[in-house]
Amino acid sequence: MLARLSDRAASIVFVLLVLGVSLGTADVAGGLILALSPLLVVLVMLLLVTREGYTRDGWRRLGMGRLGLRYWPLTIATTAGVCLLATVGVVAFGFARFAAPQQPWVADVLALCAAGPVLAFAEEIGWRGYLQPRLAFLGERAAMLTVGVVWIGWHLPYILSTPNYHSDGNRVVVLTLFSGSVIAFSFLIGHLRTMSASVWPAVLAHFTHNATFAALTIPIATEQPVVVNEYLSGDSGLFVMLGTAACAAAIGVSRAQAARLSLRASARG
Repeated sequence: MLARLSDRAASIVFVLLVLGVSLGTADVAGGLILALSPLLVVLVMLLLVTREGYTRDGWRRLGMGRLGLRYWPLTIATTAGVCLLATVGVVAFGFARFAAPQQPWVADVLALCAAGPVLAFAEEIGWRGYLQPRLAFLGERAAMLTVGVVWIGWHLPYILSTPNYHSDGNRVVVLTLFSGSVIAFSFLIGHLRTMSASVWPAVLAHFTHNATFAALTIPIATEQPVVVNEYLSGDSGLFVMLGTAACAAAIGVSRAQAARLSLRASARG
C-alpha cells in the first residue's frame, strides 16, 4: 500500500502497470485481457496501491458522477461525423463505392453494440478517467499528449505481435497513421473530458468512433481494401486523422477564446 502517492507518482505507477500488462497479455485470450486492462489497473490502483477507492473522492475523480449530456451531440458529431465524411471521401475519390452488403451483418452489429460500450468504458476509465486528471500538473495540452503517447504504447504489443489489428499494408505507413490518429483522438477526447468534467462523453466518443467506422464498412465495396481500410478511411486512416485533428483544434481554439473573453469580463467587473 502506498496511500500517500502524489498524482505524479500515481500516474507513473499506473503507466508502468498498464504498459506491463500490455506486454504480457497482447496474445492472451484474443486480446480480451489487454482490452480490459486499463479498467483492471485502475481498480488495482484505487483498491490496492493508493486505496483511494475506499473514499468517495477517489471515485469522484474518475468523472463517473455526471453524464455530461450537454456535450453528447458534439461528441457524436466529431466522431461519427468524421467517420462518415471519411467514407464519403473514399467514395468521392473513386477508391470505393457504395454497394449492398455481400455477407450477413446483423449479428456482427448486435455483437458490436453489446460489447462495444463495455470495451470503450474499460479503456476510457483508464485514459481519461484516471490518468488524464492525474497528469494535470503537466498542463492541459501536455497531459493530453502524454495520454496519447501512453495509449499508443499500450496498443503496440497487440499490433506488432498479433495478426488481429492493423496487420495489413506497409507497417511504417500504418503505424505512422495510427500514431497520428491516436494523438488527435487524445486531444479531441481530452477536451471533451475536461469541458464536461465527466468520463462519459469520452466513453461515448470511443464507442461511437469504433461503431461508426465498423458499420460503414458494411455498405462499401472496394478493390483496394488496404488503401481504403488502412490508409484512408479506416479507424486511423488519413482522412480520419485529419478530420479528428481539425475537430480537436477547433475545440481547442474555441475554448481558448472563451477563456480570454471570461478573463476580460472578470477584469471589467
